[in-house]
Amino acid sequence: MHLARKEEASVAHRVARNATPVAAYVFQLSCRMIAIFGPVGLPRLMLLRFGIDGGRPMNEIAFAYFIEVVRLGSIRKAADAMHVSPSSISRMIARLEHDLGTELLVRHSKGIKLTDAGALLNQFARKRDREWDRLRSQFDAFKRLEVGHIAIATVEGALSGFLPSFLKSFSQRYHNLTYEIQVCSTDEVMQAVGDDRADIGIAFQPYPRSNVRCVAELRQPVYAIMAPDHPFARRSQVTLEELLDEPLGMPDRSFGVRHLVENALKPQRLELKLRMATNSIEMTRQFALYGMGIALLPAFAIEHEISMGSLVHVPVASRELELARIQICLHAEIEPSAATQRLVAAICNRIGGMEGGAVFR
Repeated sequence: MHLARKEEASVAHRVARNATPVAAYVFQLSCRMIAIFGPVGLPRLMLLRFGIDGGRPMNEIAFAYFIEVVRLGSIRKAADAMHVSPSSISRMIARLEHDLGTELLVRHSKGIKLTDAGALLNQFARKRDREWDRLRSQFDAFKRLEVGHIAIATVEGALSGFLPSFLKSFSQRYHNLTYEIQVCSTDEVMQAVGDDRADIGIAFQPYPRSNVRCVAELRQPVYAIMAPDHPFARRSQVTLEELLDEPLGMPDRSFGVRHLVENALKPQRLELKLRMATNSIEMTRQFALYGMGIALLPAFAIEHEISMGSLVHVPVASRELELARIQICLHAEIEPSAATQRLVAAICNRIGGMEGGAVFR
């Protein structure tokens, strides 16, 4: 017995430390109810409340009748207010008393009086209803996008203008939403979406995953990126064979662009020879900016440098590199939140109106 009480105290301590205020309240109330209803009666109450008692549907009506009887102090007055017969209310309350194994009401000529168990049940039921009303208010706020949080996993290149431009216009309209941006490789983006650690994924030429779906894509060819004074800078096009004779810098194999370039080389039996491999798009940009050689990247990763004239992008004569795409991804089986749905809709609308954009409903 002593050990059992120590275990109960340990459980109570863990709940008080980790639970939300509502959960902690329910736990404390449950402990009090055990003392009145016993270790069997309380589980029966909870099973009845959540509709699992012997496979029967939740008896929400019985709780509504009980609360109304307590509020009006009379079974007959409650029956009149709810437009049912007094016998119907009496049967429902009798069922509650039977299921809980204790008397809830004492009937007398002037109405009813709550037993200790009935008073505790009334407190529990009213607290439950208030919490439920607050929860519905919070859900309504989410639906109106007055509150909400969106986690986005994105490839680094999308931060150069692609993603910020979307978030700027969207946040101006829904200014109470918050965002968490995880910058990672294409493989990591798909993993984050598939593991439900990110609501939205922005990936470049990802490998398909069964638990991730693409909702929109935008064609983003891979270019040869170089400094303006590079001998190839004035060319209208370069070939893969010509590039292999140049110092090349590229992201590592966790990035979609690396997979794409290596796959484009296979039919010609060419082998990629890199001067620099890195897990950073920024370092790949710097490789080209400082004239160390040629980088292979999609144009969206260097939008700012192209507009400033500090880097030049030259098309590569490769059908596979020309058809590369950035994709907007969601979990295939999990319904996105209202905020996520609204942001995805805004992105899809923008992409659908862009050249090379496609939206999948």
